[in-house]
Amino acid sequence: MVVVVAKLTAKEGQGDTLEKALVSMVEWVTENEADTLTYICNRSVKNPDQFVFFERYPNQAALDAHSSSERFVQLFGELQELLGAPAEIEILEEVAAKL
Repeated sequence: MVVVVAKLTAKEGQGDTLEKALVSMVEWVTENEADTLTYICNRSVKNPDQFVFFERYPNQAALDAHSSSERFVQLFGELQELLGAPAEIEILEEVAAKL
């Protein structure tokens, strides 16, 4: 299982706009990517301009398909104007889980 943890930080005051873009992406993934097993967007309570994604894929091919989708590329284009810092992305291998 391939796991991705992605941290996104909006420019100051852009948290709500970023949230709308991210929610739209979650909706698209839900409807279009059967091989994306888990795709969760979280917003920090402490810093409302910070978001953390938790994603699970059965294999690298599924992650590659997600990352190269036209919708994903479109989202990253939108993010360039909304992010206050580069996205921090970590790819992990799942060891154990309860979902």
